[in-house]
Amino acid sequence: MELKKFKEKNPKKVGIILFTISCILLITGVILYRTFAIFEVNETQNMIEGNIQDEGDIRFMVYIDDVLQKDVPSKESGYSLDTSTSYCENGSIVSWNDERWSVEIKNISTTKTKCYLKFKQIYKEGILNDAIPDLGNELIPITFDETGHAKKADITKEWYKYTEQKWANGIILKKKQEYQMEEIIPEENIESYFVWIPRYEYQIWNGEEQTNGYTEAKDLGSISDIITKEELYKQIMINIKFTNKTEATKTGSTNGSWLTHPAFTSFNSNGFWVGKFETGYNQNEDVTNLNTNNWTAENAKQNIILSDRLIIKPNVYSWRGIQVANAFYTIYNYKRELDSHMMRNLEWGAVAYLTHSIYGRCPKEVCSEVRINNSSNYVTGSSAVNEPTCATIYTSQECNKYGKNELGKDLDGIVVNYNNNLSTKSSTTANYYGVFDMSGGTLEHVMGVVQDQNGNPVSGRDDTIHSNFIGTFTYSLNGKEPLKKEWTKEDGGLLWPSKKYYDIYEDFRNNSAAYQRGILGDGTKEFGPFYKVTYNETNFQSGSWYADQAGFAYSYNPWISRGGNYLSGTEAGLMAFGFSGGSEQNDASFRVILTP
Repeated sequence: MELKKFKEKNPKKVGIILFTISCILLITGVILYRTFAIFEVNETQNMIEGNIQDEGDIRFMVYIDDVLQKDVPSKESGYSLDTSTSYCENGSIVSWNDERWSVEIKNISTTKTKCYLKFKQIYKEGILNDAIPDLGNELIPITFDETGHAKKADITKEWYKYTEQKWANGIILKKKQEYQMEEIIPEENIESYFVWIPRYEYQIWNGEEQTNGYTEAKDLGSISDIITKEELYKQIMINIKFTNKTEATKTGSTNGSWLTHPAFTSFNSNGFWVGKFETGYNQNEDVTNLNTNNWTAENAKQNIILSDRLIIKPNVYSWRGIQVANAFYTIYNYKRELDSHMMRNLEWGAVAYLTHSIYGRCPKEVCSEVRINNSSNYVTGSSAVNEPTCATIYTSQECNKYGKNELGKDLDGIVVNYNNNLSTKSSTTANYYGVFDMSGGTLEHVMGVVQDQNGNPVSGRDDTIHSNFIGTFTYSLNGKEPLKKEWTKEDGGLLWPSKKYYDIYEDFRNNSAAYQRGILGDGTKEFGPFYKVTYNETNFQSGSWYADQAGFAYSYNPWISRGGNYLSGTEAGLMAFGFSGGSEQNDASFRVILTP
């Protein structure tokens, strides 16, 4: 059975620019059907052949402002497809490409499919320079009420405003359901929250190569001594200009020059969606039910690849105890159509730089630090009531209080939950529109790793501490040869993904202070100079920005981690970077990125 193409009455006006045929071989013969097609709109008459006429495999019903029309709007009209209300029958998926001004239909599995294209004159903030949120086919735009509950946003009206620190937010529903504009969406039907990071370029302020070690060593005693010393507290507001992928890429490398942030150029995107919270684990056997009764922090430790247990929500336990490769493929298999992947070190840097600009925590060119999540139960969206004044001391003393708040409940005077407005101190925007858990909570594994002598990413430290990716090991205990030199497919190792999904760094054996290895934009070497600081007779490596932890991945711990954990005190922070072996850790989670 062969399906008909559109009848092209004027082939100059209408073009099918991509036509893929899939073949299914059955016992009785071969069936051919189209699975993916892109239809280009005529720029003069703005018509898709087949509009409101059953002339082929797909019948298009075009609506502009909810009124049935014959033609689609022009590219210059300011209209775009409302993906939250547009749909196709029979399981096909519809999307709109603004750049090519074309409609894309996927998963066409039947001979007759009707698609409803609903165009709205969408809101665009001019300063974003067209790097506007791309909702794809699943994300629902939202705003927030005064306690952080999600409301469905009207995309024709202002639903984000970066100049007022209101970043665009979207959610993915557990069960597809229609909601009215401004209606509060029940938490039990929200699977995941995301925040849009628009493409931008930034002005390099500290891009010159750092020395191989500390700028100087100081014995400063307590943190109270540090914060009174101007030379150790030199953070600045980062200059940012939003751009889009059609503009020339800036390639600066010296102080004062401009660089298009490489997190965006790697994917040639106008931005990406970042998980609003550390990734959580759905503990119900019925994964469609997000009831949190009887959940425990201990049960959120799962070293498995299981995408349907992934949730990104406030007031849940962070998913911990998982090797990096298993975390990566859990996310990779989560939303392939949105290019879901585990956060790279560069993508962490992109969020950090935007945060430390006038669009985040520096609204009037006066910056404030993202507050620590000090929930020792690893509850997402939590925040410390008071800023810690000392670094890690492993006991909950007055200078660094932390506590075991329960899901959705405050621990008076120590920890508040997400729906307590005080929690916004731990947001990248100091309100509900930002990203949470990027200081404290758990350490966060990111896709950043050192290379072996052949330039390939390593698996981990040894055959007990590794990522589960196929690769070599970096460390020999006591100078002896390890039992195994690499982790292989036969060991259960997983293949490395495309290089666009990870950042790779030179290995300095036994040297976590070789900061010049950082990549511009990844939020490591640019947050120097770096110091050796003593707290209570314990040495720490700190950056000059908020005295956050600053330890680079090296042979013994070849993987990069970010943010610090709940008891890190002043060492935790958006600018903090540390190291790990890539293995399952009780205090380490991970974060999701979508790049439509």
